[in-house]
Order: sequence, then structure tokens, then C-alpha cells
Amino acid sequence: KWAAEYLQAGPPAESTPSKGEGLRAGPSALLRTGLRDDPAAWPTLLGWLFTHALGKVVDEAAFARISRSWIDEWLLGKIIAVALQDLGLDEGAAWQAVATIKILTSHQRWFETEAPKKKQAYRVLESWLKDDEMQQFLQVNRYRGVLWFNKEAFEQLLWWMLLVAVVTISADPLRSTAEVSQEIVTAYDIVRKLQRAEEESGYQVEKLLEAAKK
Repeated sequence: KWAAEYLQAGPPAESTPSKGEGLRAGPSALLRTGLRDDPAAWPTLLGWLFTHALGKVVDEAAFARISRSWIDEWLLGKIIAVALQDLGLDEGAAWQAVATIKILTSHQRWFETEAPKKKQAYRVLESWLKDDEMQQFLQVNRYRGVLWFNKEAFEQLLWWMLLVAVVTISADPLRSTAEVSQEIVTAYDIVRKLQRAEEESGYQVEKLLEAAKK
């Protein structure tokens, strides 16, 4: 229920939380509630849906990396940005959506971590921060010898990561309803731990990692 309400609230700083039908309403009802108030949310999600699995045509194992590479090689980012502007987004919002799509494509299986439960949040965060594009998305910058990140960008990242996890988990025909629910709860638990780490970090990258490791 908490995971559903978190997604139903929409991207942080974009819309206000609203309580809805919960997970029992099914993924499509959950997504309708969570995305409807943000003009860039649906276009971003659709852009990811159309591109994230392209690499499967050549490699089932490394498809995420290949899909991300093809977004650049095939100039799909430019095509998506133009399409999103045709849908009503301004140029800046369109390219921000493209940046989000690239990150979600690279890290689409983030929730499938093999780390022990107590270390999952830290391992996931560590993997994210090794990515240069992720650092740009989070607006990581050095000031007076300290690495800082942007609060709003981090909160939006967590929301998007949980959203793609829910879509991916729910779309797997081999998972039972009970397995879908449990895996969504597990992914949400990692997000909550990273939220708590953010609260303790003072928006410093090093402290964020330390808090996630606890």
C-alpha cells in the first residue's frame, strides 16, 4: 500500500500526494493515478518503454547496455526530444526527459541486486553514482572540497527507479501475484532506505553513501 501511494503521488516536487486504490487496483490503475498530473511523466515513461529493450534483438544478457548505446548511435534521443516537443513540452523539459530515459535504460534492472539485504541500498546507490550520466542528473558538484548533490533530483530519481521496477516486475508473466507483490515491496524498501540516507546526508555525496551503508 505504501509503495502504491508513493507512486500515486507522482514525481516529487511535481505534484501533491493523493491516496488511491493501492496495489490491488493493478499496475495500470496505479500508473494512471501517479502520472496524470505531470506533463512530462507519461512521455518520459513511454520513451523508456519504446527504447529500453531494443538490445534484446542481439543480446538477452547485456541488452540494457546495448539499448542505452543505441539511443545515442541511432540518434533516438534527438527523435524523442522532437516528439516530446510536438506533444507540448518545451525544449528544456524534452531534453530532461531524454536524460531520464537514458538513465532508466542503463539501470532498469537495478532492483535485481544479489547483495545481502542489509547492504542492498548501499550497493544500488554505489552502482548509480559510478555512472557519469547519473552524476549529471543528480547535479553532483564539488564546492570547497565537498561533493554535493541536488535534493529534488535525487528524490525524482528514486521515484522513477521504483516506477520502472514496478513496470518490469509486473510485466513478467512468469511471476505469480504473490511474487510480484513481494518484489515490489523489496524494491520499495530499498527506496525508503535511500530516502532515509538522504535525510541524514545534508546533501553531501560522501555522507549519503555512509548513511546508506548503515
